[in-house]
Amino acid sequence: PPGGTTRDDDDDDDPAAADGLPRSNSWYVANTDWTEAESDADLRQRQRQLRGRKREIESRIRLMRNMEGRSAENVGVIVSTEGMELAPTSRALYAENVRNVCIIFTDIVGFSKISLELSPIKVMNMLQDLFNRFDNLCDVHGVMKLETIGDAYLCATNLLEDDDGDEDVVRDAAIRALGMAKDMICEARNAIIPYHDKSGRSFDDCTLQIRVGIHVGDITCGVLGQRVPKFTTCGTAVNMAARMEQTSKPSMIRATQDFHDLVGDAERNWSEKQSISLKNMGTVETYLLDPINSSKNYVIGGCGRSRSVSDSFLSIQCD
Repeated sequence: PPGGTTRDDDDDDDPAAADGLPRSNSWYVANTDWTEAESDADLRQRQRQLRGRKREIESRIRLMRNMEGRSAENVGVIVSTEGMELAPTSRALYAENVRNVCIIFTDIVGFSKISLELSPIKVMNMLQDLFNRFDNLCDVHGVMKLETIGDAYLCATNLLEDDDGDEDVVRDAAIRALGMAKDMICEARNAIIPYHDKSGRSFDDCTLQIRVGIHVGDITCGVLGQRVPKFTTCGTAVNMAARMEQTSKPSMIRATQDFHDLVGDAERNWSEKQSISLKNMGTVETYLLDPINSSKNYVIGGCGRSRSVSDSFLSIQCD
C-alpha cells in the first residue's frame, strides 16, 4: 500500500491468498509497517495525479471564462453543464489572498418596486440591457467583472493583476475603478424601464438609477463548487464595499477614506468627509461623489436622459 510496506509472511495467514485470490484488506492492515515512508514510485504516481488534477481545474477555468465571453447572438442556446463539473472534493479548487483590490458594488434604486410592476421577462430584459452596458464599460476601463446577484453588479480592479506592491500601479487601478463607477451611473440613466400605460403607450423617459460603493483592501478569492465551478471573492474588504453601496445615495458614489486617499487629486469633486456608523464595523470615514453634477463632460457619450426613478417612486409615471 502507499503508506508503508508489508511483511513477508506465509500465505496461510490469509485464507484468500491460499486459494489464489487477492489478499484481503484486513491482511494488508495487519501486515503493513506504517512507519516507513512512501516509495519513490508512489510519490511519482501521486505527483502525476496532482498534475492531472491541476490541468483539469485549469481547463474548467478556461471553459468558464469562455462562457462569460459568449456573444449576444448565442444567448438563446441552452448550454449543458456536464463539461463544467468536477469530481467531488472537500478542498477549494483554487484559492489565494490578494492585496490592494479596488472593489465596486452597485445596485438599482427602487428595484423591488420596479420588479413588482413589470412582468418577469421585462425585468430580465431590463437587467440584461443594464448589465450589457456595464460589461462593455469593463472593457473600456480594464475592470474585471466578478458576478451579478439579482440587481447587484460586482466588479474590481487590481485583481489577478501584477502590481508587485507598486503604489503607482495600485493608484492607477483606483483611478480606473472610479472612472468605471462614474460611467456606470451615467449608463444606468440611459437604460429604460419598460413601463406602459393602460393603452400600451410606453414611457421611454423612465430610466434607471443606481447606487455605487467603492473600497480598496485585501481579499480572499478562489474557485468553489463542483457543478459549474465559480470564481468567488470574500473578506472584510468585500463587505465594506457592499456597505458603502448600501449607504450611498441615488446616482452617487460612496467611497471609504482609504479609497479616497488613494485616488488623491485625480478627483476633486468629493463631498466633505462624512462619518457613518456600520454594524459590526464601527464608525467609518467616507466621501460622496455626484458624477452627474460635478463632471458632466467626463463620461463617454454623456449621461443622456434627464428623468429617472428615485427611491420615492410609487407609481407608473416619471414626473
